[in-house]
Amino acid sequence: MKQFLLSFASTADVQHAANVPEQTAVLHDDWIQHAGVQLMWLLLAVFVLQLIIWIRARLSRGTYSDEEVERADPLYLAYLHSKGRIKLRDTLASLFALTRIGVLSVRIEQAKSRYREDKYAPDATLEYRHERPTAEVTADERELIQWLLKDYGTANRKFRLDALAGPSSKQSSESEEMQHYRRKEKALGQGLQRWTTRIRENRDWEGLVRTPIPLRLLVGIVFPLLWILTGALCLLDDLSIGEGISLGGALLMWLFAWRRIRVRWPFHTAGVGLLIAITLAEPSDSSGTGVVILAIMLTLLVRLLLPVREIAPAARDWAVSMNRWRRRYKKGIPADRMAEPAETLERMLQTALVLWIGSQCARKTNWSLLQDHADPELRRMVQLKSGKTGVPPDSTLLQAPLLRLTLHLREEYRPLLAAEYPYERLNYIAGSLESGSYGGSSVYSDSSDTNSKRHSRDQDGDPPDGYGHGTDGGDPGSGGDSGVAEIRCIAQFSIEK
Repeated sequence: MKQFLLSFASTADVQHAANVPEQTAVLHDDWIQHAGVQLMWLLLAVFVLQLIIWIRARLSRGTYSDEEVERADPLYLAYLHSKGRIKLRDTLASLFALTRIGVLSVRIEQAKSRYREDKYAPDATLEYRHERPTAEVTADERELIQWLLKDYGTANRKFRLDALAGPSSKQSSESEEMQHYRRKEKALGQGLQRWTTRIRENRDWEGLVRTPIPLRLLVGIVFPLLWILTGALCLLDDLSIGEGISLGGALLMWLFAWRRIRVRWPFHTAGVGLLIAITLAEPSDSSGTGVVILAIMLTLLVRLLLPVREIAPAARDWAVSMNRWRRRYKKGIPADRMAEPAETLERMLQTALVLWIGSQCARKTNWSLLQDHADPELRRMVQLKSGKTGVPPDSTLLQAPLLRLTLHLREEYRPLLAAEYPYERLNYIAGSLESGSYGGSSVYSDSSDTNSKRHSRDQDGDPPDGYGHGTDGGDPGSGGDSGVAEIRCIAQFSIEK
């Protein structure tokens, strides 16, 4: 009897030991599959949360009126519109603010001959003159004035906006000219960096833009859970060296993605590392593996759709009111506001330029409504025949240069191109394509550009004006830029749309 009990106990122990790995594997498989399904629900919740935030912002109208938006600090509007990413084009907003307080004056002048001969460039430009001391301006505005006047101004304290422009169509096909403009672009970037630093030091705007909560949830919670699930799949079998390297690389890239949460590529690289680890593991449970792979793919897709910046609640009302103004005036200045004074119409055009809809607003406005305006000068200008090129005729509307330019070019597709073109960089791209097509090198040395500037002045039809290294450039001979011109035309049309 004793021997029978011992043999039965040993047989039961053997059967139990044989069933333990199978039960453990089933337990692991069920846990991974269940966790993967729950994770996909979490991803759906993150996406729905972001969708609700977007719909709420779209439907909100804000409490600030159109007039209050137009009277606001242009640089503040530009900062909110770009969500804290200050660009060279935002210098135009600060220049508008300085003209409103009388520190600078502005008028329309002829552009350089190299731009007048380019059918994709404007024939006019904005010229700013320093009229009053900078004692009452902010530190960043003082930095901007000193930067532009020192590097691109004249001895009589003037600065032309086309000093910031890139090469013309003809110049973009000449490697020597492109070397000069590459150095100029580098100098502009350094000046912009100094100005941006002064803005961040002088204005308390850092808290106005923040990282969205859905993005923080995705990077900080969802991805670590995905990493754990992937590691569990790899541990079902023996962990190989390739799987360990993939998991370790994905973890390192996730740490980098958390530090640079607004940059997309580290997060997507980490996701690719997880997919590689699963591919190398080849786990036996196909259902759990499919769920995890689907969760990773959904995570990468949601990361592409999520915005990387959002306006904080402290400035959200201003941002909503500004976006409402932008959506409304993108269709042109409303007819019920066409009776406003010339100074108010000028501020509308300035605000439209700051929000990147300048020419679109001007083109879609029904300027014929000014025929019944109370200002006789506006009635006279709207009755004049629309011009095609050049500077608008003389007028008593000295405080409304943009309005004069728009009325003069109201039948053109981009009436305010004179204020927009200097900030476009299409010719730099076209120059790179041209250099590649002709076998030229796109990498330029940092040698002195004195010879290049002298060569440019000799070829320019305008007399020397002392504008420094940023404004002088030649108009070399024609040659082989028809393909680049087509690219530039298509790109400019796409930007406008």
